[in-house]
Amino acid sequence: MNTEQLPADYAPHAVAGLPLLYGPRQGWCVWMTALPLPETARFRDASALPPSKGYARDDRLAAPGEVLACFENDDGSCDAPATPMIEAALWLLAHDAAFYRTVRDTLLADLPRLRAEQEGIALPDDAFLLPRQWDEGSMHKLLRLNTVTFHPVAGAAYIGLDFGCAWDAEHGYGMMMAGTEVVETGGADVGGLSWIAARHAAARQTGQ
Repeated sequence: MNTEQLPADYAPHAVAGLPLLYGPRQGWCVWMTALPLPETARFRDASALPPSKGYARDDRLAAPGEVLACFENDDGSCDAPATPMIEAALWLLAHDAAFYRTVRDTLLADLPRLRAEQEGIALPDDAFLLPRQWDEGSMHKLLRLNTVTFHPVAGAAYIGLDFGCAWDAEHGYGMMMAGTEVVETGGADVGGLSWIAARHAAARQTGQ
């Protein structure tokens, strides 16, 4: 992690099994760290899109082979990240390859839906259009992983992904995961909404 890029008012927070987390000393607390995830980090390697607008500084925190990760309690408290978030981060470190494969396959399978959405909108002649076919190599050139976010929801490793993408610079692409289960895909905000994770966890408990 390139800690020299951190804001001056950020302080370290130690968690067993994870790299140091860093967050503001006061106010609403979102901890950040860079997790060593060589497979998932392929979504932000040299062939990927440049960082999304507003993410350039944070993107520099993660070195090659790392992914920027965020931890945020629902109430913004700064005491410590809730246990489910820590457990989810430890799970991801142990299952990086399987997690990457699921996310990759989901993105590849989602192309027809994304393309159909584009074709249903009147676009100017110079607008970017998704290819009718893509593979893993071409996919990596069309997006960039901005962050993964861990959610304080028990029951599974709830992990949100926020991508910048060439086909929708405004809304991006997002995914909510429960381990290697895909909960929901959509705009980039999907990965940051803890209520999506909570709804899924509640449905699991009731067997729905």
